[in-house]
Amino acid sequence: MNAQLSLPSVKFRSLAQTGKIAKFLAALIVLWLFRESIGEMLAIISNREQVTAYVQSFGVLGPIVLFLLLFAQVFVAVIPGHALMMTGGYIYGFAAGVTVTVISTVIASQCAFLIARNYGRSLIDRLASPKVIGRWDKFSTSQGALFYFFTFVLPIFPSDLMCYVAGLGTISPRRFFLANLLGRSVVAFSITLIGAFGFQPPLWFWISGLTCLTGFFAGWAVYKKMHVR
Repeated sequence: MNAQLSLPSVKFRSLAQTGKIAKFLAALIVLWLFRESIGEMLAIISNREQVTAYVQSFGVLGPIVLFLLLFAQVFVAVIPGHALMMTGGYIYGFAAGVTVTVISTVIASQCAFLIARNYGRSLIDRLASPKVIGRWDKFSTSQGALFYFFTFVLPIFPSDLMCYVAGLGTISPRRFFLANLLGRSVVAFSITLIGAFGFQPPLWFWISGLTCLTGFFAGWAVYKKMHVR
């Protein structure tokens, strides 16, 4: 009886493996067919001046293109998110640039979180390095919204990967969204402002920036002290 039951199971596994191989080969074929376009895109997004010219070439559709690129950079590491944020501020000004940046990155980060939460570690290990995910997963065990806020703000954390890590953890979607919204907004605010005003932003930026940084590090110190207890 056990032998009879095991045969369909073996066939099912074989079909599943065949399906995975077929999908992998299909992906390779698509990459090969569009290799020139992909190469041109990677060459463009690695240079700020070319990014600016590329986005401007779409005219009134430029903000939509910028939105899509910023959304994609959460999932594709080679796309320079900070360069795109500065581009948005440079082309469209601070208010419009930061709006596009915040909306796109917050939505993308929440999608990454939900993908990890719904599909689990088996899928995430295919999307990112299992070793890196495992290391940050252990480090982030049972962490809350304040911790993930700092993962978006402080450069010591791989902020995009931390969306997956949060999804694999115990934090609720609502609390992660709060950390996501506030953290992404702080980064978008700072970098888009540089794009809009260059490295000579108005005085109010320096005052507010120093105040925020002081608050962040003070909050981090309090959080660490409470966590140790």
